[in-house]
Order: sequence, then structure tokens, then C-alpha cells
Amino acid sequence: MLFLTLLVLFITGCGSSNSDVLESKGVQRLEEKQEIPVLITLSCNQARPSSPCRNVEFDRSDEIQIVTEAIFSAERMQGILDYAAEYKMNITYADGSVIRYDLSLGTDPEMQGLLVNQEDTMIGYSIPLENANQLRQVIQRRTD
Repeated sequence: MLFLTLLVLFITGCGSSNSDVLESKGVQRLEEKQEIPVLITLSCNQARPSSPCRNVEFDRSDEIQIVTEAIFSAERMQGILDYAAEYKMNITYADGSVIRYDLSLGTDPEMQGLLVNQEDTMIGYSIPLENANQLRQVIQRRTD
């Protein structure tokens, strides 16, 4: 009996909790192939006037793929957030539903991005450098 209890505890403790991966209804929808977004918009956060940015819309599949890959690659950060978002990001699906995130990238290519699901703004997710730089590039192409 003791062996069985220890075995269950061991299996439970070793199981993946996925706490480091962005968990939300938005990611679940992105993972479903039939739920590819049709539009992603980035709206400049007017609360940060010192940070120049422009509103951007992504409606091409290659651009949408870059944004969704950045979301999939984001890893949960430890601690409580204190941040000001650079962009408000809306991901729109064919049925008209929208998932909302806060996104901060800045211009420094040595900085990771920050992603926060607006359903839970106490948890942040860091976007790896490679994905953050791809996002910066696609935004730059759209705003030039």
C-alpha cells in the first residue's frame, strides 16, 4: 500500500504541469487548425506617449503565423508584473470572436518581448529574442 502511494506521488510530481507555457483560451484556439485568426491588430497604448509606435494590422497568413509562433514560444515569468504595455493586441477569428493581449517589444534587439493575456494581467510571459525580433521586423515592415 505504501509503495502504491509513493508511486502515485512520484508520477504526479514528475508530470508536466505546463506552468511555463502560455495557458489561455486564446492559445487553445490557436492550436486548433480550423481556428486560424483572420486578423491581428496592434493598437498603440496611449498611456505610453514617450514610446513612439503606430497601429498595425496583420491580415496576411505569413504575418499571422509569425505572431502566433511568438505566442506559442512565450514562457511564463515568475513573480507579479508591474508593466506598461506598448500595444494592445487583438486576435480576431472568422466567427468574430476576439482574444486580447498586452504586448511590449521596444526597439532593442537584445530584449525579449512581454506578453500578457488581458484575462489575467498578473501573469506575464516572455517572448524569446528570436521571436521578439521577428515581431519587430514584421511591425517595422508594416509601418515603413
